[in-house]
Amino acid sequence: MEVGFAYAVGAAVTWGLVYAIDQKILSGVAPMTLLFIDSIIAAVIMLPFVFFSNGSIKDVLVSGKTSLPLIVLSIALATLANFLIFSSIKNLNASTASVIEISYPFFVILFSYILFRSVPNFYFFIGGAFVFIGSFIIIKFA
Repeated sequence: MEVGFAYAVGAAVTWGLVYAIDQKILSGVAPMTLLFIDSIIAAVIMLPFVFFSNGSIKDVLVSGKTSLPLIVLSIALATLANFLIFSSIKNLNASTASVIEISYPFFVILFSYILFRSVPNFYFFIGGAFVFIGSFIIIKFA
């Protein structure tokens, strides 16, 4: 098994657990509060890894004129995405929120094409259609 595939499966399993736990947390906490606590704890956990890694924050800051704005934009969008998913979990439930959110690969393909002219093949479109159809079936009939 390719290591990238194992990482992706591990991420899927971990996110599944996170969504279920977040649903319990969000029954008594506002999404913005959870996002703030999540960000602080993530920063504290990651600090030693960044400090002792081969790369440095300075490398990122001097990596070029286009990299820094993209990094800032990516972090801002990730923060917004986390807030939106926390809000969705709180207002729907973890299962329904995750089924709707799983459509994001379609948007990855779309934005990769729009922003970077990355041309997807036919199978991405077929797979994306199956994701939307599957999500619709689950939401409509479950």
